[in-house]
Amino acid sequence: MNWQHIKPAALAWHTVSPGFSTRLLTPYPFPVQQYGADAQVDAPLKGLVLIQEGSGELASGVQVAAGDLLWRRSTERVHANGAGLIWSELELPPSMQPGVDSFRVGVDEKPWQAFEDPAGRPTQPVQVLLEGTLSALRTRFVPTYEAGEHWHDFDTLYFITAGDMQFGFEGQYYTGDVRQVRGGFSYGPEKPGPSGVEFVLFSCGGPVNLHWSDLEPSPRGALCR
Repeated sequence: MNWQHIKPAALAWHTVSPGFSTRLLTPYPFPVQQYGADAQVDAPLKGLVLIQEGSGELASGVQVAAGDLLWRRSTERVHANGAGLIWSELELPPSMQPGVDSFRVGVDEKPWQAFEDPAGRPTQPVQVLLEGTLSALRTRFVPTYEAGEHWHDFDTLYFITAGDMQFGFEGQYYTGDVRQVRGGFSYGPEKPGPSGVEFVLFSCGGPVNLHWSDLEPSPRGALCR
């Protein structure tokens, strides 16, 4: 599948146990499951996890909240706080799994820095969350910024964490939506909504390299409907 606009709010939850539910967001480029735990419910957490709503405490005493990125090679219990907890798990193949047993990257832990474009075109600041075969960054686009047609080397997943943005012909993506795109296909422009947009981008295979289509034609052509 070359691209998907995933709207979790339109997908049904499936009960795993009382107060704990799941739904499949996408099987591409690997399964991405979303989990929800009601307030004061304990639930299992494993793998690479992006906390999307609420807060909680892991059995080890680590506090987690919306925006945090976690890795747990082995299952750990999490206790959902008063508002409940929603997270997405990226079921990574062995080749993309981190080399450590666990980590947590807090939402404000990484510094904001410039995203250097080799072509010298304007970009927006980023937080580098992960580097390696699986890379991840968080970025914010101000309302007046627009990214022209471009492409990335590897399959990408976008998690819209605040605001909204239009991706070319795909339409408007809102907070909570997820976007999946196959590497090597060009798309755009990207136009933030009136309040701007924040999203976490996962590059599934290597670094987040940016190629402008007018300077480097995409190897697979442009996305189409």
